[in-house]
Amino acid sequence: MMQTTVPALVIRRTFAASPQRVYDAWTDPDLAKEFLCPAGVTIGEVKMDVRPGGAYKIEMLHEDKEPFVAYGTYKEVVPASRLVMNWQWQEDNPADEHPTLLTVEFLPHGSGTELILTHEKLASLESRESHEHGWTTLLEKLDALR
Repeated sequence: MMQTTVPALVIRRTFAASPQRVYDAWTDPDLAKEFLCPAGVTIGEVKMDVRPGGAYKIEMLHEDKEPFVAYGTYKEVVPASRLVMNWQWQEDNPADEHPTLLTVEFLPHGSGTELILTHEKLASLESRESHEHGWTTLLEKLDALR
């Protein structure tokens, strides 16, 4: 059976905040709790060791449902510029987990920031579509942080 390659998901957004401020939102657990989950979901716990090889864990809570957890390790950390990390969802059976690659770039754009989010190695087109919805609503919440 031939494996279908799923195209990378790339989302670009401009924010009226400095690259450092937008980067801080992605790397400060207190700020991350305010936006780092899709619409309709709340954050339970965020742990971040923001350095190459450092781990992170984000517990997200749907109403009346079990928490779902995204976790991984940072591969590249360039303050106020770029984050590269493994991203995967914790499953009941670890064999069902599928590591992906997430890159978030913070580029100066006038007096603000252009954020480029690239999510690669997604397991299926359905997974890509689901992540696109999640990342899009999450970035709308980030914009409201200011």
